[in-house]
Amino acid sequence: MSTLTHGRSGRSFRRSALVLALGAVIASGAALAQKATGEIFGHAGANASVTIENTDTGLTREITADASGRFSFSQLPTGHYRVTSDGATRDVQVKVGTGSEVNFADKDSQKLEAIEVTGNAINPIDVSSVESSTVFTADQIAALPVARDISSVALLAPGTVRGDSGFESLGGGPLASFGGASVAENGYYINGFDVTNIRNFTSFANLPFEAIGEQQVKTGGYGAEFGRSLGGVINIVTKRGTNEFKGV
Repeated sequence: MSTLTHGRSGRSFRRSALVLALGAVIASGAALAQKATGEIFGHAGANASVTIENTDTGLTREITADASGRFSFSQLPTGHYRVTSDGATRDVQVKVGTGSEVNFADKDSQKLEAIEVTGNAINPIDVSSVESSTVFTADQIAALPVARDISSVALLAPGTVRGDSGFESLGGGPLASFGGASVAENGYYINGFDVTNIRNFTSFANLPFEAIGEQQVKTGGYGAEFGRSLGGVINIVTKRGTNEFKGV
């Protein structure tokens, strides 16, 4: 009887372990999906209402800033947004894996003058993150005088060089080396899902080049969610539709 009881307990323990393992897989899958989004943060008036609207899809959200005026919208699909607070409006572009800062209030009351620099080809610095990353939008990619593949675009990021040509036959083309690491130490993601070939780590699931909405190149400082990559990370989100009808 004791042997039978012990056997049932063992099977019950294994079933519990299996349930926990499946839960961990599902949780990790949910975390992966977070990599295909961005964030809007900044300062407004104390306890002020802040509203954002995706001008492409009509998505809207509204929150209230805290007592010091800080606010943050997380898990936002990439695209163009209009941010409104107390009658003031700001237009901002949310890019994959980065935060875009919007300020309605001057945080430094001692500032005597301000210098504003504008441009449509400047990659804003995400002060909320310690990652070293570069984001290329679809418009920028279309204008770049490089070969139409993601490795050629990635080679434009600081700290990247073309890898050993001996690996190109495995990867199906040129591969980027990040910070002197092997081309087999990179990670590739599409819409938040790991598409790196787990057999040789030098190839990946590809997609039509015209389908790329944004390409983010991480060269250092990225989080543990990008596991199994000691070199760099190429993170891609595909193009999304809008509420406007368009034809060729």
